[in-house]
Amino acid sequence: METLIAIAVFGVVGAIMYLVLAPKAPIAEDMIQRRLETISGPRTSAAPVRLYDNEEETFWERVADFFFGSKEMPDKLSKAGVQLHQAGYRGIRAIRIYWGLRIFLGLALALTGLLLSFSLNASMQDVLLLGGAAGALGYMLPYLTVFRKAKSRVLAMREALPDTLDLIVVCVEAGMGVDAALNRVGNEQNSQKLAIGEELLLATQEMQAGARRKDALIRLAERCGVDEIRGLVTFLTQTEELGGSIARSLRIYAETMRDKRSQSAEEAARKAVIKLIFPLVFFILPAIFIILLGPAGLQIMKALADPTG
Repeated sequence: METLIAIAVFGVVGAIMYLVLAPKAPIAEDMIQRRLETISGPRTSAAPVRLYDNEEETFWERVADFFFGSKEMPDKLSKAGVQLHQAGYRGIRAIRIYWGLRIFLGLALALTGLLLSFSLNASMQDVLLLGGAAGALGYMLPYLTVFRKAKSRVLAMREALPDTLDLIVVCVEAGMGVDAALNRVGNEQNSQKLAIGEELLLATQEMQAGARRKDALIRLAERCGVDEIRGLVTFLTQTEELGGSIARSLRIYAETMRDKRSQSAEEAARKAVIKLIFPLVFFILPAIFIILLGPAGLQIMKALADPTG
């Protein structure tokens, strides 16, 4: 029983450490480094992130086909496509691969947990407990990975949005139309391997295929999941309908986004003081008290144990 508890605790702690301490995509430093590389070297277009390299059906798709059939995925399961797109995995095949991977890992780890518990001659209750915990862990690991990557990529797009708006303003003031400016900035930032550049290119490709700018930008906002982009779409639509200056409106909106980013940084700095209280009280202060008061406490205990000595 103790061995099973140790294995379960190790698995839970490992999953938490993976979720919390896994390396996240650098934002500002990465953007600066990519821009320097673009200036110093030849430009290479960033290939879209995919879960597959060729057109052949993958093993994970076969797993999904076994459980769901070759027909279209149910709407409830297809909702994962938005999060997959935010993480950089695009296409219908990515959804099938994602669910096939989750099912396979869940079953594989559940079977591993059952075999391990049987080899330890555990009781039936412990067998079911370890098998269920291992299966749940395997089922949730792909979700946690996609969730972490989507969160990091959305943050990168939010951080890059003010600079993107500045580039669009420069292009519009230079005489470009809005569609041409979006295409130019999308190509520029996609060459720097920025997520927002890839999304802008996808929106411009939709417009070139015949979609209205408003509809393409609305779909862009829905795909990215960034509230600031939704506000930008509304702002641009109202400006175009009322006949205002798009360049001036974009500049004002960029300044607003930059102020909002500064306020968010100040808010995070203030919250850090409160968050430091818990490790300070529960970990740092007890260690300091042990170091400072420990020798004196030992001397007092010795004196009380042998008053005559």
